[in-house]
Amino acid sequence: MKTTKEPKVKLTLSIRKSAIEQAKRIVASQGTSLSNLIEEYLVNYTKPEQEAGLSKPSLADQLFGCAKDGPLRYMTDKEIKDLMVKDKYGL
Repeated sequence: MKTTKEPKVKLTLSIRKSAIEQAKRIVASQGTSLSNLIEEYLVNYTKPEQEAGLSKPSLADQLFGCAKDGPLRYMTDKEIKDLMVKDKYGL
């Protein structure tokens, strides 16, 4: 990533604590920081499609496979729906 003389500003985000802790461990092993990772992601995400050389993947493409090893992988759709209803209404 290019280094610029552009001033940096603080950004406050609300993210699950476990996600932040896991991300910090990963970026530390790669010799960078979470701030740098997020900045790089935002720079690449906001590049025009022609400059990036690729079109941005749809939300469905970005999420594809994210739950394949999740706790719901062996549940049927009906079981998941029942679980969500119970959670929502405290049953």
